[in-house]
Amino acid sequence: MFKKSLLILLSYLPISAFGAEFEFSLGAGFQYSGIIGTQFSVKHQDSKYFMSVGLPGYSVGMQTIVSDDEYHSVGFSLGEIQGIFDGDSRYGFITYNYHLEGFKDSGWVLGAGVGVYDEESYTPLFSNQRINPSRKAMFTLDVGYKF
Repeated sequence: MFKKSLLILLSYLPISAFGAEFEFSLGAGFQYSGIIGTQFSVKHQDSKYFMSVGLPGYSVGMQTIVSDDEYHSVGFSLGEIQGIFDGDSRYGFITYNYHLEGFKDSGWVLGAGVGVYDEESYTPLFSNQRINPSRKAMFTLDVGYKF
């Protein structure tokens, strides 16, 4: 599923990179792939397409401006968190972000999202008991700084 989602995201990227800007962000939350992570993005007009790598996962997504003042954006984030003591987990979120200095400028970003968190079955460390896979609805809060 993750590979299909990545292909769909890449198909929405602009064919020409002319006029596109690149952005780098640091933050925490599922949009930044976990506890702490980095986000690399390409901005094209009123949208940005991103890939993030963090501790302990990775994700792809996009955001687009939804207001005239360019402080509000909505989008999605799809990713996977690598399990260290438990199974790997995949997630997909519909996201909302508030950009304190505006979408196109550097500054703090506060975000929230709702989505699905899907965990594989696994056997915990030092245990023989197998934990069944689970799927649940999740809410996320994200905070980051874009440079």
